[in-house]
Amino acid sequence: MSGFFKHFSLVPKGLRYKLVVAFSLMSIIPLLACAYVIFSYIFPIAGNFANIATIVVFSAVIAVLGLALARGLVDPVIDMAIEAKIIASGEFNRGIAVSCRDEIGILGESINTMTHKIRLNLDELKNFGQRTKELDIEIHKKVLALSGLLQIGDLIASGSTELDSILELSVQKVATILDDSFCVFYMAPKAEGEEFIPKTYANVHEEALRDITIKKGEGVLGKIMENRSFVVVDKTTKITKDLEEFKTSHNIKNMVVAPIYSSKKYFGLLIIGSRQDDYRYKTDDIDLIKIFTKQITIAIENDIWLKKSEELVIKDDLTDLYSKNYILSRLDEEIRRAIFYQRPCSFVVFNIDNFKSLRDSRGELVAEEAIKKVAKLIKDNMTPVGKAARIGGDEFAMLLPEKNKKEAANIAEDLRKRIEANNFSRDGKVSITVSGGVSENPIDGSTQEGLLKKAMEALQSAKSLGKNRVVA
Repeated sequence: MSGFFKHFSLVPKGLRYKLVVAFSLMSIIPLLACAYVIFSYIFPIAGNFANIATIVVFSAVIAVLGLALARGLVDPVIDMAIEAKIIASGEFNRGIAVSCRDEIGILGESINTMTHKIRLNLDELKNFGQRTKELDIEIHKKVLALSGLLQIGDLIASGSTELDSILELSVQKVATILDDSFCVFYMAPKAEGEEFIPKTYANVHEEALRDITIKKGEGVLGKIMENRSFVVVDKTTKITKDLEEFKTSHNIKNMVVAPIYSSKKYFGLLIIGSRQDDYRYKTDDIDLIKIFTKQITIAIENDIWLKKSEELVIKDDLTDLYSKNYILSRLDEEIRRAIFYQRPCSFVVFNIDNFKSLRDSRGELVAEEAIKKVAKLIKDNMTPVGKAARIGGDEFAMLLPEKNKKEAANIAEDLRKRIEANNFSRDGKVSITVSGGVSENPIDGSTQEGLLKKAMEALQSAKSLGKNRVVA
């Protein structure tokens, strides 16, 4: 029984089905009226069929009008339900057609307004996601740049990295600041030079920047360097005719030109550019480039001061002998003194035989111990006015004023024999030999360069003759 009533229930049915039921229900009253008339008047009063037909037609018209009115109410609701279902599936570009300003029209407008707001919110979320993605990329780039700055700073602070390596790393890091970018650093071959050539570059391809020479005060780049101007050339910049011609002739779309200088010294010029059309440099990009230029300036200044400090060092840390710079400067003085007083002055150079093999086989500690003991033997056998120095890894020199070549050779030979007779490790299993070369002023030269060259040539002769000997 419950199934029977459930079958006729209107609850689970659609609006169209309910509309049919409503039409049927609305038809009952006219039909009942017709039946009343028929049974009340037709049979009792024969021949009144025209009036009965009129009543029947009138009842049918009323039923049809009721159906049309019901459909006018229900169809917009059905259409609205279909559109709402489509919108709910994700097609927010659709809308509900509103033909009148009744309650159904107001409901349709409300749904359209909500759909429009949802579409705006989705667009805003999409834009926000894109901005977030771009921001993540920018943050990643800045982190890489800052990491590069820290890495360069550590290399500068260590004092053990060659300037060329620091400059190469700096240029590579600068080239990563911009998208699809390149970087070139120009530097003078000589410390006080007026011409600057490419020292190092990164990502330079079609740009004609690797073969140019910059002269301070000449041309576009030379004038920028002389004026110490930080120049930005992008789509927002009004540039001179000369600068426009330089861009065109060197196949550059945009660039930043940064002179590297300190006080009155010009160290070089840094050019950074992007290959993107209509590029505009951001403030953060410019700030990072300026920081890198300061790092490069610090690296160059640090290298200059390190070289000056090395020149001022008198003693070698490992052996306590004099440094190479000091012994050569004293050699200059002794040569001038010897020439003035017409007295002899000799210079001796020693080199440990097979030192690389010793270091490779016995290790760095044994090699250093051997250097220290050779240095001590040299110092112990030095003449009262003579001076000894370590001029290289395993090379030593003796400055012997008042000694001619023969006397200097005898001193060197005696020292060679003493070194040969000694053990140079704690276990007594390491013995080494040395080879030596001797030169004398003025026979072999009247400058420190000349005497050093002749002594080194004599040393090479001793090596070629079988080592463990002195050649004068």
